[in-house]
Amino acid sequence: MDAQHAARVRAQADVRLLDLQRAFTTRPTVGRAAELTGTATLLRRVESAQDAAAYLLRHAADTTEGVLRGAREILGLPSLGGPGMTLIPPDESAGAAMKHEVRRLRANLRAFDRNPLAHLDLARMYASLGVSQKAERHLRVALGLAPQHRLVLRAAVRYYVHIQAPDEAVHLLRRQPRTAQDPWLMAAEISAAMVADLTPRSVKRAREALERREFHPQHTSELAAALGTLELQDAKAKKVRRLLQQALEQPTENALAQVQWAAPQVRLDLTGTQWQDVPRNFEAVGWASYQTQQYEAARSAYLAWLRDEPFSAAPALLAGYLSHLLDPTASRAIELTRLALAASPEDDLLLNNMAFYLAEDGQLELAEQYLARAHLFSPETELGLTLRATQGLIAFRRGDHQRGRELYEQAIVAARALSLKDYELLATLYYSRELARLQDPSAGARLAQATLAANRIAEPGLVLTAQRVTADVRAHL
Repeated sequence: MDAQHAARVRAQADVRLLDLQRAFTTRPTVGRAAELTGTATLLRRVESAQDAAAYLLRHAADTTEGVLRGAREILGLPSLGGPGMTLIPPDESAGAAMKHEVRRLRANLRAFDRNPLAHLDLARMYASLGVSQKAERHLRVALGLAPQHRLVLRAAVRYYVHIQAPDEAVHLLRRQPRTAQDPWLMAAEISAAMVADLTPRSVKRAREALERREFHPQHTSELAAALGTLELQDAKAKKVRRLLQQALEQPTENALAQVQWAAPQVRLDLTGTQWQDVPRNFEAVGWASYQTQQYEAARSAYLAWLRDEPFSAAPALLAGYLSHLLDPTASRAIELTRLALAASPEDDLLLNNMAFYLAEDGQLELAEQYLARAHLFSPETELGLTLRATQGLIAFRRGDHQRGRELYEQAIVAARALSLKDYELLATLYYSRELARLQDPSAGARLAQATLAANRIAEPGLVLTAQRVTADVRAHL
């Protein structure tokens, strides 16, 4: 085959791949997703089929194991079984499973050491394990190999935001000439600048691109969501609603999550919004399921989100929280929180949650060690009163009932002073449970009153907590 013929064949393959992408984007189906992932793998262009791969994993029951295996390979996920696979294999811990995946990725990298996406995959797994130096090294290699590659740049931005260096993410994007012309990178610059408390530079260009409809809606979804979020404080609600509606025309999973967060603030009704087939919309599905009190569905979505973003603490925190309330023991909540802490070891809320779950599991010394790692906060703050309540739980389980009472009551008073009704009720519910374990005569009335208030507020977490606490009390009567 001569060079001219080879170039013609490559061009035809590129056209075919683009046609498949457009077909899947226009109307996602399992068949179209499978064809796209297969073709992208054959052409070694897997970055173009990530959304289709994620779609296949969300519709695992409708396709074959071979197709699912290919989809997991495209997304860099471990092959942990077929449909209904779990995050943590029954015979090994999450950490062991992730280390196994690192070994597999390193072996792949030896064969494709000039592939920036292979370095990205390895950086992603090292970040999830908290091995920041190795994660950043592979990320820098990927940036060196493909300094203008959109996927590489966006991955670098997410990493720098994750390690609480959003200014580095902003500077990286501002050094790239492509940022001013790429709607995906403009969206990343606006979002990262907001996190870094800097003034975004892409706003004027973003407004022009959105008003002129310069790009296909698929490519401006995150840009419209980022601009709408930025303008929440200063712009009129009508203008923000228009931006959020534009973001929903063909939303990505990130744009959808942003819109769901911002919509109530501008009274945007999302009822009937067709977002179920948005690829990789795990966060949005989890939030929607949680709001309708479909707790198992919410947990499944958060676990899928965690598989997709193992370096992010948020899905592990949320899945751990629901596991604590849904499962008879705290073991799964502990495992998920340990996974989140590997990536974010200094996160005070995660440290508090781990201490709480360990205390419930009877591991009091270890619970105190985790709580001691959290920073000191005034009890007159949300996190401060949360830590105070967890100290109260540990005191009760230590047998220091008087100290436990004092700490819980301090947390309740602080929540009331801050008008944090949800926090006040949560502390009261758990306080009532500890009193019931001691057969305190005031426990029943406290629990009944708090449960009534929780059901009246109807916040899903409060309702589920009241149900769990009530079940615990009955089990100890």
